[in-house]
Amino acid sequence: MFRTLRKTLFGKDKATPRNLNEAVNFEAGLIFIAVPKTGSTTVRRQVGSAGPHLIPNPHLDIQQIRDLLYTWLLRQELGTNDRFPGSAVRTDTDLRDDAARWFEGLFKFSMVRNPWARAVSLYHRKEGVRVGERMDFRSFVKNHFHASDTCRHPTLHGNQVDWLTDADGRIAVDHVAKLEDLNAEVATLAEKSNGRVHLAARTMNRNEASPSTAYRDLYDDHTRHLIATRFEKDIDLFGYTF
Repeated sequence: MFRTLRKTLFGKDKATPRNLNEAVNFEAGLIFIAVPKTGSTTVRRQVGSAGPHLIPNPHLDIQQIRDLLYTWLLRQELGTNDRFPGSAVRTDTDLRDDAARWFEGLFKFSMVRNPWARAVSLYHRKEGVRVGERMDFRSFVKNHFHASDTCRHPTLHGNQVDWLTDADGRIAVDHVAKLEDLNAEVATLAEKSNGRVHLAARTMNRNEASPSTAYRDLYDDHTRHLIATRFEKDIDLFGYTF
């Protein structure tokens, strides 16, 4: 199906567009939304497209990627008018329709993580804002309001699911995997994507300084409640417990 769509949109004489963003792999026919601190680095290394990219930020949400598809097609089309009359340059409406069809034809997936464990990982992260060197964990949790608080990329989202929803609040990806169930998700993703997603490595890239695997030890009743309240959407939707 995806090969047919690609040929329909670009024909035999136009190369498949590449290097829009790491999240979009046109050759494989997929989009991976990399929510920070969910094991996304390991997945990106396996399914992401090679750079350089038009937009190098690896952490874009699904709406931003959808909008970028139109921008990419426009970039491919500009400067291609080489004859008069009878130009084959497509209209803006054509480009927007093509972008929508690309978006629908690509397999879209992401990964989420237990919010309590993820908060510990955000606190101990070695890149971006190293809050673990500036404050204790209790102070961090009191001020932890976004799913990318310590990420260097300025795309703030309240919950992890906010990376995956459209303007109407509906999940716009085909599958959401859970980091905790990665071994089972490897087979599920391969099946649901009709073989487009092949995750060979089942061991996540880990920050050895982070005690996120024993995250419960860092919490007291107050900080546990703060995470439960602020990330209630993720906890309810994905069935997480402390």
